[in-house]
Amino acid sequence: MRVDIIAALKQTSSRSWTRSVKAVLTICTAIMGCISTTPLTAQVQLPSVNLGDTNFEDGFAGPGFLLEEFPDVYSASTLKDSKGITVPGTNTLTAIASTSHVAYVSNKRLFGAWVGAEFLVPIVDVEVKVANGTNATVRGEADPVLGPFALQWAPKQVGRGVFVQRAILDLTVPIGKYSDRRPVNIGNNFVTINPYYAFTYEWNRKFEVSARFHYLWNSTNKNPFVGLGIRAMQPGQAFHTNYATSYEVLKRVRVGFNGYWLQQLTDHHINGENVPNSKERTVGLGPGVQFGGNGLWFRVNSYIETDVRNRTAGTRVTFRISKALPIRGSKP
Repeated sequence: MRVDIIAALKQTSSRSWTRSVKAVLTICTAIMGCISTTPLTAQVQLPSVNLGDTNFEDGFAGPGFLLEEFPDVYSASTLKDSKGITVPGTNTLTAIASTSHVAYVSNKRLFGAWVGAEFLVPIVDVEVKVANGTNATVRGEADPVLGPFALQWAPKQVGRGVFVQRAILDLTVPIGKYSDRRPVNIGNNFVTINPYYAFTYEWNRKFEVSARFHYLWNSTNKNPFVGLGIRAMQPGQAFHTNYATSYEVLKRVRVGFNGYWLQQLTDHHINGENVPNSKERTVGLGPGVQFGGNGLWFRVNSYIETDVRNRTAGTRVTFRISKALPIRGSKP
């Protein structure tokens, strides 16, 4: 999802935004937009990525199908500049989304891992209000995510615990709702490549630690919002990660702590030139709970954002409903 509101932000500041945990493959993108807070970087921002949608026991998977739904609510009332200082004025962003996720892990092997694939389709409702009175609302289908190649390794005994890992190549296809005549869009109009590596280490079937590491690359949008008066823009490259730890307090019930971190690594580009002081950053932290079993899981996780740069700062609540359909007779 993209939000381009340069004129409004110029007036407010002159300173530089979806498993079966033990059965099949999983990934999701967090459907969340962001508003940059400098006159230049307000024209460009990172696309939606998975910020906190995957957490507890993330590395576990096995042969079969997975059907998931990821309802997600993000609310922000603060804009941060490149130094992390709050931009004056009332500026709000509310994004309500739900992403449908279908994944498949086969019995075929490559490099000792099962081969799989996935597909995600997000539906988004976004409302933006900026201090100078500029308001915008848009809803519809955002860019789908295609994961054509995934490797899922079977759990292995390591010490007194179990270690499991997965790697996948994800591509975001720019066919979501987008118009260069509209300042707020839920489609990107550019391709993103977002591979990741995930693992879980579970000790004594009670305590677990999980993490997922992503790298983000973006192509160029050659038809940006006409009101910006530019020919092309390209978001910078970034690293982002989800991390979590949980403990089974009751049978099939886990509680724990989860978080995410995003750090942009290269500057945004406008008309092929670097935009200085445009790198984005955010950190989200909060509690979560997971319960269910017999192929059906429910999760609720919340996050409060901190240490934010060139983005909105707010709160996020994610829900996840997972239904696994394992392949009968499959063995590690």
